[in-house]
Amino acid sequence: MAAAHKQLHDLLVQSSEEIDLDTIAWQVGRLRIEDGGLESSEGRIVVLGRSGGTIRVKQGMNPGRRRFTIAHEIGHFVLHPTAGLEKSDTSSSFTVWKDASEEAEANLFAAELLMPEFLFKARCRGPVPSLTTIDKLGADFQTSTMATAFQYVNYTNEQVALVVSEGNQIRWFPRAKDFWPRIRTGVLHPYSAAGERLAGKAGDTGKMVRAPVYAWLADFENDQERDIMEDSRYLDWYDRTVTLLWMKEDLSD
Repeated sequence: MAAAHKQLHDLLVQSSEEIDLDTIAWQVGRLRIEDGGLESSEGRIVVLGRSGGTIRVKQGMNPGRRRFTIAHEIGHFVLHPTAGLEKSDTSSSFTVWKDASEEAEANLFAAELLMPEFLFKARCRGPVPSLTTIDKLGADFQTSTMATAFQYVNYTNEQVALVVSEGNQIRWFPRAKDFWPRIRTGVLHPYSAAGERLAGKAGDTGKMVRAPVYAWLADFENDQERDIMEDSRYLDWYDRTVTLLWMKEDLSD
């Protein structure tokens, strides 16, 4: 996203360690960052005009979520400027990625501010796809699991897809450009690892495991022979399950 890249370009950022959100917040609008003072919200921005404003984040967040929340609020300031801007965001705000809302725009801005293509793309090409790989990238860039997974799918050269489920309902599923099959919609299949976890039959996978291809892919309902690789984990802060799918073998035959 050009608006995010501009902030990094102006500060001559050349590594992830140089993405200083306090400096960026002050640069874009004399915004100060403070922790605490929030009960029902995870993040809040209040702008007082030319005198600047405040970004407040909930006390006790882990570093990745804290940084993403701050970057999200900076995104609101840059992308949605209004006189007397005042906005509060709950955890559900950070699960909105695939519509035309201001929350989705702020999330996309934040992801590109913290994990810009010119730094992130090369880092996500090479390692075997898994949520552990995404964890390592998140540690390197100090970013949340959800945001890191989204950027990973955008920039990896592997045939992967990210499926986000709420309860037993599949909500959205961004795919890498080379992931051509259609994802099943609706209810999680009981034979998927995510479905087994929801039913209390298993926990998080902890690694890539094999799942029946028909459990995840549309148009493969009658394929009883082949599998797709799946790594699923429940994220309690979002109250969502994230699943990374990987076509390890060619399914085009």
